[in-house]
Amino acid sequence: MKNTFMRWVLLLIAMAVSATSTFAQLYEIHPYAGGQFLTNFKAAPDQIGRFDFRNPAVFGLKGGMFATENWLIEGNAGYVNQMKFRNHIEPAIYGIQWEALGSFHAFRARFARVFPYFSAGIGGLTLNARNPLDADDEDKVVYAVNTTPRALPGSPFAPTTQAFIIEDGDTFFNFSYGGGVKGQRLWGPIGLRADLRGRTMPNFYGKAVHGFEMTGGLLVNWGER
Repeated sequence: MKNTFMRWVLLLIAMAVSATSTFAQLYEIHPYAGGQFLTNFKAAPDQIGRFDFRNPAVFGLKGGMFATENWLIEGNAGYVNQMKFRNHIEPAIYGIQWEALGSFHAFRARFARVFPYFSAGIGGLTLNARNPLDADDEDKVVYAVNTTPRALPGSPFAPTTQAFIIEDGDTFFNFSYGGGVKGQRLWGPIGLRADLRGRTMPNFYGKAVHGFEMTGGLLVNWGER
């Protein structure tokens, strides 16, 4: 999984530094850090209660180039440090977030210093799930899900349960939408960028999971149109 993340990072760097006459000659790289706030998750249609995500931190790199004065095409590779649930003790589960985005900038890129932008992207989230305590299969994490109410005191009947399994390498379609503010070339080629966006996984183990993401970091620009 780490090798997969590094391949995405190297691909983004290659996209940003490759000079071609086909596209605009203004490029940018944006290393970022931030956090996500995710909605809860119901693993089974008749589940009693829901799983509540621990809100993860996210670190990554975006890189791209302007196709016009206002439109930026970029890629994103991010490390989501945990995809785990509150009140559950389990081995580390993290994710690799990857996507392609298009961004519209409200002002011409070559003239503006501080300006808003709007963007949308499509991609995926790939999970890394390792359980070294399971001698039979280290590449999955198994949860027991209650699907009937807890039995009354003194009742001989136990709650009905079923297995909810997260396997290493599970990948889910992910799309994002939002925007932010850029301060371009505030100190030579260095600037700042802040991004606010929503994220949706419409089929996370059969259910929709939504999130709000806040990130920020440096912005490096070079080239001219």
